[in-house]
Amino acid sequence: MRKGLTAIATLLLALALAPAAARADGFGLLGAAHYLEDPPYRYVALSPHTRHPVTVVERIDLRDATIDRWWYLRGSWYLPAVASDGSAAGFADGKLVLTTSPRRYPPKWSGFAILDTQLFLRHPQTGNAPDHAITRFSLRGAYGFDALSPDASTMYLIHNFYGGRRRGGYEVRALDVSSGRLLPHPIVDPSEPDERMQGSAVSRVAGLDGRWAYTLYTGKETFLHALDTVRGRAVCVDLPQLDHLGLREPFQLRLSLSADGTEVLVHSRDTKDAPDGTLLAIDTGSFDVHEPVWMLLGLPANFLRAF
Repeated sequence: MRKGLTAIATLLLALALAPAAARADGFGLLGAAHYLEDPPYRYVALSPHTRHPVTVVERIDLRDATIDRWWYLRGSWYLPAVASDGSAAGFADGKLVLTTSPRRYPPKWSGFAILDTQLFLRHPQTGNAPDHAITRFSLRGAYGFDALSPDASTMYLIHNFYGGRRRGGYEVRALDVSSGRLLPHPIVDPSEPDERMQGSAVSRVAGLDGRWAYTLYTGKETFLHALDTVRGRAVCVDLPQLDHLGLREPFQLRLSLSADGTEVLVHSRDTKDAPDGTLLAIDTGSFDVHEPVWMLLGLPANFLRAF
């Protein structure tokens, strides 16, 4: 078994530089991110289809492209994506989040694990591993990972609701990592307490200190969901300006953070329908939305193509 795990770890090194992409399952669970970066390291996971499933997680030192450390878990686990652009956000304070692949849809149970990367998980043939290197959670229902607080004490999850096999909406829930229990109430914007979240997560960016997680959602309406992972509160910012643009590829929208962290910037990778540059800027303090001059003047998104 040790030779097999070593071979898997070597294969992971070859795959570690592959571009990230989420594998959406169509049921509100985004699937896997190819890797997660915490400079100067990159974390990757691989679960080969074997009779006895095992997952190898390794840490790549990007400075010399070597395997710095690796761990294994029994079963099939993956690094969760938090948006369709492949964004991965499951790392804080040396703790790495993994989740299981559902065996059925919609899933009746959801599994999560937190790996303490500061502890080396030794091979069973060479010694006993620390009991606290991996913490596992199992929740009844369809849950997907959303965010982790900076001290890794609270994990935020997307709880999906289904009508038969059709996704009907979702809510954000907080899980206390020390007890493994969900906090009693969902996290909602207090200004919209009765409005159920709907739409698909397109892109994610975090604040400079990792406290806030900003997610762009698109669907019937486009909005920014801002989650304070320290205080457990949320703010929803409606972005009808993007809906009025009539973008043919809303899933090409992306988020970035200004250099000083005071604004979340929205832009599009599809420059056929939108100009190359910032479409909207959302103030991270007031959550006011700032529009570019051409939008304020009522010009079409592709007006520059006339020149």
